[in-house]
Amino acid sequence: MPFTYVRYRGVVQVQRGLVIGWLCILTFPMDALKPVVFCRRAFLTTTLSVPLQSILSPSLSVLLAPEVDNPLESTPLNNNSPVLVDSDSSWIGTNLPRISLTHASTSTTMTVWPMGRWPDPVLRQPAEPVSSEFFGSTELQNACWLLQNTARHYHAVGLAAQQCGVNARIVYLERPFFRSLTMVNPHIVQRSPETKMRVWTEHCLVLPPTFAATVLRDAWITVEYQEASTGTWKIVTLRGEWARAAQHELDHDRGILVTDHVELSELENDLMRSIETAGHAGRMELAYSRAVEKSAF
Repeated sequence: MPFTYVRYRGVVQVQRGLVIGWLCILTFPMDALKPVVFCRRAFLTTTLSVPLQSILSPSLSVLLAPEVDNPLESTPLNNNSPVLVDSDSSWIGTNLPRISLTHASTSTTMTVWPMGRWPDPVLRQPAEPVSSEFFGSTELQNACWLLQNTARHYHAVGLAAQQCGVNARIVYLERPFFRSLTMVNPHIVQRSPETKMRVWTEHCLVLPPTFAATVLRDAWITVEYQEASTGTWKIVTLRGEWARAAQHELDHDRGILVTDHVELSELENDLMRSIETAGHAGRMELAYSRAVEKSAF
């Protein structure tokens, strides 16, 4: 939580995590922080200009991960968890058909969409934009309702229609205590500075629950999207967890998974590595791209 200092004619907020983070960087030698610098892969060194210190999250839980009890311990950060998809495993991949927005929204009995499960090929197919004739239609309204229902059914912070085999760029973000967002044709038009990138450990509903990937995400992003009812363009700036969740879901829209944010050498299960090898370099480049799209405003 931020500390807040009230001044005459203004409010100044100082984030406690940022203060602690910089104190740790200044106080401890870099050798003491090496366990934290787990995501500085050779790929990042050659593609990003961020200085080494910038990947250190300013939160106390991340900076002191080796000393405190939290999920960012050094062992799971290498993504070593076994991933089995054979007959002896409880994880069974799907083979969902890729369906249109109309087909996905016209079922009279469906209240929840089926969820794709890796290594389903449909998860690698980028979603197409929703065309103008759908705005204000029953089909699009039903699709947004089904997406929200599906996210809540699976207790998801966010969900892209693409994860369910629906060929439409629609993303839902569940935001407790805030207005949840259903974004049609969302795209990033602005990002926080590269030096503000943050480290996260992410799971994904379409991947085995034992798998976690350590990723870099922008601290905040500005997203433009269209409202389902009118097609009106809206703009929102998301920070922290919501920025992370939005970037995760926008990855799905492009056919990118969190497996594309890590080196193949970190996928220590031979079967998973063999499945992910084809096209991995190109997908990794796309995963770490910081490109922004032109604003509609």
